[in-house]
Amino acid sequence: MIAFKALIFDLDGTLIDSLQDIADAMNRVLTARKLPPHSYADYKEFVGRGLKNLVERCLPAKLLNPEILEACYNELIRDYREHYVVKTHLYPGIRELLEQISLKYAGQQKAHTAGGGRLFPLAVLSNKADEITQLIARQLGLTAYFDLILGATPRFPRKPDIQSSLYIAEQLGCQPAEMLYIGDSGVDMQTAKKAGMTAVGVTWGFRSRQELLDNRADYVVDTPAEILEILRKSLLS
Repeated sequence: MIAFKALIFDLDGTLIDSLQDIADAMNRVLTARKLPPHSYADYKEFVGRGLKNLVERCLPAKLLNPEILEACYNELIRDYREHYVVKTHLYPGIRELLEQISLKYAGQQKAHTAGGGRLFPLAVLSNKADEITQLIARQLGLTAYFDLILGATPRFPRKPDIQSSLYIAEQLGCQPAEMLYIGDSGVDMQTAKKAGMTAVGVTWGFRSRQELLDNRADYVVDTPAEILEILRKSLLS
């Protein structure tokens, strides 16, 4: 088994349950334009490739032109900036997982170029706009646990493009093969596999177990505690 040295987490559907705030914001945009809203179940399929893609999936086909898409996207961003943590929260067990990764292995430290001396440096990689990603991370107290938090910026294409994940590996001083990539969607599994990382799919997020398996997840876990077990076995390998 590979001795893992660092972890990348997806944000939405992996660390945080943000679906209702995203859906509510988009539905307010649709309602203001006298367009039909969508259900939370619909939004589980719509999210994952950034908010601009979400807008495109929510609009009727007859309105899919660049001008309307851009206007609706800007309206969504304005609304979501004001309501990004109304219902959003960490999934059960996530804070405990991050605490354990930060503290459990304190007596087994190894030298790293990043991570403040922690055995497992941690990063967040999201397709959500970087500004909002940073706001949510601060509001929910995630910044204390992560060495690098990166949302979507013009610098890198969105996942499943691998440029951003390889950049994170470089910043954390690790080879891709030494990293766990943890996410809830096929996009995350594709990103991990193409980057040469070990793909861990979580079943508590927005997508199905089958989607994770279809996209070649190396592990599929049902609880955050199972991620700790993967790390524990890695240390013993």
